[in-house]
Amino acid sequence: MSVTALVSFLLLLMQWGGVDFSQITSQIADADKLCETIDGIVLYIFLAIVVLRFLFSGSKKEYFKKYWLDLLVFIPIAQFFLQGVRTARLFIVIRQGFVIFYKLFRSNLLKKIISLLGLKPAQLLVVSFMMAILIGAFLLTLPIATTDGRGADFIDALFTATSATCVTGLIVKDTGTFFSLFGQLIILLLIQVGALGIMTFSITLFVAVGKKISNKEAMAMQEVLDQDSVADILGVVKFIATMTVFVEFLGAAFLFFSFEPYISDPIQRWYISVFHSISAFCNAGFSLFSDNLTGFALDVNINLCISFLIIFGGIGFIVVKDIWDKYILRKRARSIGVRLHTKLVLTVTLSLLVIGTVLIFFAENNVGLNGLALKDKILMSFFQSVTTRTAGFNTMDIGRLTNASIFSMIILMFIGASAGSTGGGIKTTTFWIILKAFTRHMQNKEDISAFKRKIPDVLLGKALTIFVLSAGLVVLFTYLLSIFESFSFRDIVFEVVSAFGTVGLSCGITPDFHMGGKILITILMFLGRLGPLTMVLAFAAYKRKINYTYAEEKIMVG
Repeated sequence: MSVTALVSFLLLLMQWGGVDFSQITSQIADADKLCETIDGIVLYIFLAIVVLRFLFSGSKKEYFKKYWLDLLVFIPIAQFFLQGVRTARLFIVIRQGFVIFYKLFRSNLLKKIISLLGLKPAQLLVVSFMMAILIGAFLLTLPIATTDGRGADFIDALFTATSATCVTGLIVKDTGTFFSLFGQLIILLLIQVGALGIMTFSITLFVAVGKKISNKEAMAMQEVLDQDSVADILGVVKFIATMTVFVEFLGAAFLFFSFEPYISDPIQRWYISVFHSISAFCNAGFSLFSDNLTGFALDVNINLCISFLIIFGGIGFIVVKDIWDKYILRKRARSIGVRLHTKLVLTVTLSLLVIGTVLIFFAENNVGLNGLALKDKILMSFFQSVTTRTAGFNTMDIGRLTNASIFSMIILMFIGASAGSTGGGIKTTTFWIILKAFTRHMQNKEDISAFKRKIPDVLLGKALTIFVLSAGLVVLFTYLLSIFESFSFRDIVFEVVSAFGTVGLSCGITPDFHMGGKILITILMFLGRLGPLTMVLAFAAYKRKINYTYAEEKIMVG
C-alpha cells in the first residue's frame, strides 16, 4: 500500500503539481499513455489490497471499525467509471496520507523528540498551528490549486492558509474565482482543522479509527480545553466532533433549500451549502461569492441560518455540552443548574447581539439602510451584529459604513466570541470580568460575583493580562501597518482589529496590501487565533513563586 501511494504521489506531482519532468518524459515515447497505464495498475493494486484485507480479516465488524478509511475505495471505483483512473488516484494518496500522518504523530521517534525538546502543551499548540499553516501554504502554491494553473505565490498562499487555519476570513485573492476546487477544498480543510484546534482534530481522527489516546495526550487536551479533570477528556472530544459534524450537516441541508432560487444545479448548490455551513459554524467568514453575502442581504432564511451557525460556533463547545448534559441527557439534579460559565456566556452574548444590532441600526438608518423596509433594516443590522463578533461575513458594504458603525464594530470585534469556541477576540467572559471589576469599585464591593457565585481573584489578573496584551498588540500593529501602508487611519485600525479578533471583515483594502502589510496581518492573525496569553505562556521562562511581599505604601491615582 505504501509503495502504491508513493507512486501515486509522484504521478500527481508530474501531472498536477507543476514539477518539471519534461527531461525524463521527453525520452519516453507516448508518455501520457504510459502514465495512464501506471494509473490503472496503481488503482487495481489498491483495490486488490483492500479486498484481500477484507476477505482475510477474522471479524468483519472489527475490520470496518479498524479500517473504515478503506471505504474510500468506493470513491475510486465510482470515479473510475465516471472520470477514469487519474482522478481516482487522488483518493489513494489521501487515504495513505492519513496513515502516514497517524504513524508520524504516534511514532516513538516523535515522542522522544518532543520529550527532549521539553515542549509544553501550549508550545505544542503553537508548533502544530504553524505546521498546518505551512503545509496548507505549500498546497496552495501548487498549479492545481488555482484556476489559472499557475498556483498562488508564496506570500499570498501563506496569507490565505493563515487566514483559513486561524478562521479569520481576510483574503487577498477571491476564493470563488481565483482558487480551483482543489484549492477551495484545502482552504475548507484548514478552516475545519483550525476551528477545532489541531490537537482536537488529531485526537478525533485517532478515536475515529479505534485508537486510544495516551495519558500525556489526555493531559495536553485537558489544558487545551481548560478542563478540571482528565477523566472525561475523551468524552468531551467525542462530543465536540459529533456536535460539529451534526450542526454543520444541518446547516448545509437548510442552506441547500435556501439557495434553490439562486442556484439551479443541485451538485453545485450542495457544495456551496456545505462550504458556507462549515465556514459559518467555524466563524471563518470565507465565501465562494465575490461579493460575500451581499447578494442575499434581504433573504431571511439564508441570513438566519448563517447567523445561528455563527452563534452556535461562537458560544463555545463547553457551553453547548453543559446545556446538552443538563437539559437533554439530564445528568444533573433539577436543583443544580448549568455552570456559571454557561450563564455568563449566554447573557453577555445576547446582550452584545442586541446592543450591536441597535447601534448599527441607528448609525445606518438614514445612510446605508436608507430606503429599505423596517424588517429589512432590522435583519441586516442583526446579521452584521452577529458576524462582526468573529465570523466575517457581510451583507453590507463595510467600506461605505459610517464612522459610528465602524467604531461600534471595532469594539465588538475586539471583544469577540466566547472562550473555548471557534472565534477569537479577548472573549466575552474576559470582557465581563473587566467590566465587573470597574463596577465593583463604583458600588464599593470587595468581590466580583454573578448569579450568587464569587469569581476567583486570580481570574481578574488573567483577564487584565489578556486585555492589556491584546490592546498592546492592536496598538503596535496599527503603528507598524501605518508605516507600510498609506490607507486611511480608520481603515487600518479596522483591519488590524479584524485580524486580531480573527473576524475577517475589511473595508476593502486587504487585496491592495504590499508584501510588508500582508506579512504583518499574517502574523497578527496567528497571534490572535492562539491568543497573546498562550504565546506568553508558551515561551516565557519559568519563574519560581516568590514567598514574600514588600512593605506597602500608597500612591496617588486618578
